[in-house]
Amino acid sequence: MKPPHSKRMTSVRPDFSTVRAMLFRTTVRHTSISAGRRPNARRRRYFASIDLRIDDVGPSIGTTRDALQQRRSRMKDVDHSKPQEHAQRLTRRAFLVGAGAACAGLGLAACAPTSPDGAADANSSAQTPDSWDHEVDFLVIGSGTAAIGALAATEADGSSVMLIEKSDGMFGGTSATSGGGFWTPMNKWQADVDVNDSREAAISYITGCGGGRTDQATVEAFVDTAHVMMEWLSDTTGVEFAVGGAHDYYDNVEGFLGYGRNSKVKSGKAGDVWNAIQAKLQERGCEILMGTALSEFYTDAEGGVIGVKALQGSKEVNIKAGAVLMGTGGFDHDPVMTRENLPAPIFYTNAAQTNTGDGHRAASRINAKLGLMSFVWAMPNFFPGKPDEFDPSALVQFDIEGNDFNRYRGYPNSMIVNSRGRRFGDESATYPVFNMSMQNYSSDTLSYENVPAFFICDATYAETYDLPGMDKKDASWFASADSVEELAEKLGIDAAGLAAEVAKFNGYAQTGVDEDYHRGEKESSKSAWLKNIDRPDLANPMIGPLETPPFYGAVYLPAMTGTAGGVKINENAQVVDNDGEVIAGLYACGNCTASIAGGAYLGGGATLCPGGTMAYRAARHALGIA
Repeated sequence: MKPPHSKRMTSVRPDFSTVRAMLFRTTVRHTSISAGRRPNARRRRYFASIDLRIDDVGPSIGTTRDALQQRRSRMKDVDHSKPQEHAQRLTRRAFLVGAGAACAGLGLAACAPTSPDGAADANSSAQTPDSWDHEVDFLVIGSGTAAIGALAATEADGSSVMLIEKSDGMFGGTSATSGGGFWTPMNKWQADVDVNDSREAAISYITGCGGGRTDQATVEAFVDTAHVMMEWLSDTTGVEFAVGGAHDYYDNVEGFLGYGRNSKVKSGKAGDVWNAIQAKLQERGCEILMGTALSEFYTDAEGGVIGVKALQGSKEVNIKAGAVLMGTGGFDHDPVMTRENLPAPIFYTNAAQTNTGDGHRAASRINAKLGLMSFVWAMPNFFPGKPDEFDPSALVQFDIEGNDFNRYRGYPNSMIVNSRGRRFGDESATYPVFNMSMQNYSSDTLSYENVPAFFICDATYAETYDLPGMDKKDASWFASADSVEELAEKLGIDAAGLAAEVAKFNGYAQTGVDEDYHRGEKESSKSAWLKNIDRPDLANPMIGPLETPPFYGAVYLPAMTGTAGGVKINENAQVVDNDGEVIAGLYACGNCTASIAGGAYLGGGATLCPGGTMAYRAARHALGIA
């Protein structure tokens, strides 16, 4: 195993903040009104939960039933006939929410919460309905990793659970169409392949990759719970897992593990997991409403979430809930949000087409803190069309045919170049890493000169490995030519630059050493590519010369498997507001949250396990499951 290193990633993006100016007289009025009435049972529970601190529950996961009883007991000690005593239960968050609402009522838009697209919202939440269509103890929004939270919630005695899903017919969202890997430190299947992992190594690796953008308590909670959740998930659903071939993606970060942290569905089909979850939910009495999308959150006077307004087409459905777990996915398919939040070019995503930022917008209206909104789960993508049809001004589009996880660019007899004909990175680097090199801005040309990029290969490659879009005849994604220079002209690449780069690369093939980008030297590269390469004739199995015509070329673009920014959560998956205080009753997981790894894609399965683990923790915390 390669020894760990200590180099850290350093890219940082500031989070959204909120305007904090408040009117004194408005705040006093809000406080006096709240103090002058007797709170109902739900609001008493929210007040008590705000007062609860971590030492109430000790080191165990979530909130125990004893701790919940302590909350109720504390509230019983409050004399609600005394406004002053009740007023002491007000938090700074309640103070700010009330003032913000009042400011909005006075027409002061600057005081109102803002949505992700920057527009000020006049109201912090929807007006509570006169009646509810459904009432449940635990409501889950989304059927991706959030469905794991729904499954965990069904284990709480006497608790009612409901799950709503925006799609009319697909349960599981992007998760169900993924590769089925879960990045799981210390998973039980490591023992089957003699892998040694540790809590310390996993925490070091996550925080090192996160570049200062991680929360220590949340990282530790994830590491301590992930392997527990995975074993429980396998036992509960009957789906079998084993250590998969995927690996950690950042060799130079302390705690890197070349093999063992990927818990893979044995069948290779992620859909098997979500089919089993759906069946088990139905068996346990969880009501599932398909074709039902989140619209707004309903909140009480203190800002705690008490339910949601959902939409079934044009029909409103009001659902009252003791706690809500939001798992609405990213904002890949919202053109305004992608344009305003993603600074570098992104052209394609394979995320579910229902991922339009619904949760981001609804949560921002109730003052939820957003973070890492410029980060994505990166993955290169071939342009799925004829090269001369590429439009550099195109918006993010859905595609699953041209995805290049670790499928094409790392094999010998190929290279990736820009329009100057130059390589710009190690093609054998893992997909999120190489994608970032495509998005580097050039201070020379004052442009993203690696966009578009071009995949170049020769006949040896084409005869050995499959290429996407080659069988589409007149609509082939690839141009072909008998010489490198002719191919360059067809693709709009500088011909002299490409010819020189190919000659240099062919020299590297002879020596086996890529003097520019060290292709094929990383442990992560070897793990990704060598299992499918049988080329004893090459000095470096990942570097083969481009010398056999015809030569082929296609447009190659930066893309993503999902956005990685959203609401900020704590170690219990509770959503926090712009002052870092918990929004009572609201939990979140998955791609609608700010990545708990600081936006770094840690390794194969680095979204499924964090999403599922935080959903699992949310359910146990909200319902007091020991």
